[in-house]
Amino acid sequence: MIDEKTKREFDKTIDLNLFLLKLCGIVPCGDGFARNILAWLAFSCLTIYSISYVHEFITNTTNLTTALESVAMIISIVGGHARYTILLWFRDICQTMLNVCEIFWSNLKPHEKKIVQSYTRKTTRLTRWYLASCVLTIAFYAFLVLFGSLFDQSKDFEHMRNDSSLVPSEAGNILESMSKRHLPYAFFLDVQKTPWYEIVYAVQLIGMFNVGFTCVGVDTVGALFILIICGYFDTIQSRIENLHSFDTSLSSSLLNILSRKITTAKMSDIKTEASNSVQMRNLRMCVIHHQLLLKFCEDIEHLTSGMFFIQVIASTYNISLVGFKLLEDTPDKFKYITQLIILIIQLFLCNWPADLLLSKSIDISRATYSMPWYGYSYNLQKITNILMIRSQKAVRLTAGKFIGLSLETFASMISTAASFFTMVRSMN
Repeated sequence: MIDEKTKREFDKTIDLNLFLLKLCGIVPCGDGFARNILAWLAFSCLTIYSISYVHEFITNTTNLTTALESVAMIISIVGGHARYTILLWFRDICQTMLNVCEIFWSNLKPHEKKIVQSYTRKTTRLTRWYLASCVLTIAFYAFLVLFGSLFDQSKDFEHMRNDSSLVPSEAGNILESMSKRHLPYAFFLDVQKTPWYEIVYAVQLIGMFNVGFTCVGVDTVGALFILIICGYFDTIQSRIENLHSFDTSLSSSLLNILSRKITTAKMSDIKTEASNSVQMRNLRMCVIHHQLLLKFCEDIEHLTSGMFFIQVIASTYNISLVGFKLLEDTPDKFKYITQLIILIIQLFLCNWPADLLLSKSIDISRATYSMPWYGYSYNLQKITNILMIRSQKAVRLTAGKFIGLSLETFASMISTAASFFTMVRSMN
């Protein structure tokens, strides 16, 4: 049983990610009722925006610019909706995996906890960058509607004043378009009257922030588990490398007492037996922990494979569409810069942690083969052989069970996005 102090210590190391998971109803926040309410709220917001952007795409198929923007948003929000649904379905498994991480944490020594914390800090930094990009994008869209509409109105008014050939009906249409107000995000209802416009505007902004926080929490959960396990692999590697220099402080007082009563030869035998006993116990614990971590990696693969597949495919093609929008000669094209940053971060979150996990699992194998096993006793050699065999298989995470995730895959996806962008541009 984990004591409360250890639990708080572990929760503090992943506080930002834990907060986001609680906010979207994946991890319990207080009682079960609050968790279900938050999950229902996040799911409803994602559903409403998915329907709204699909509706906008269907009603604006004749306009290529609007259609491409709608497709990009549909891929982003519907993809986020699908990833959240998967994680929501497996949220009890996610909570169990967090509990397992706490158990591993409770068995670490203070210096080993610092190793794991160095990896959780990497997760926190990535999450902050992702969260900041989402908040900036959402706020930029909201303010652009206010200031962009003022710019469009002044431009239309100048055009109407300078164009003397306009008939009254055309002038009326321009005046009507000038007075029309737009919401920051797509909505399947046209709201113009006060105070309903202001209410819907505020609700849309709050809802989109909820969508952003939900997507960040869902998209970083895989990186969180992977980097925590990387830290645990590092601690096992450290234990394996330091087996030969085990700590005999627990038996030193006993050996000092015995040294007064027995011969030097007998003392040497006792020290050897004590050394073998401590080494066998430590090595056996390394084997057990390594086996448990391999099983945990299988759980990560089971939880994240589908989410990573959706994220990799959606981000790759959205990079192409957003890049196409950036090349347009429109005053609001700079709002897509933060979108591009978000998409690259999403791809990076899929591939870099998986690449690091692959590297750390290989390091265990190298550390095992570097052990002076030839000088061990027969029982120690048997345990070492077990560890050697198990560490030969590197941990490889996939997207959809067939796309291997690594930095090479990340580079390949960026290249694919560039190729698709070239194709879309040539079609235009």
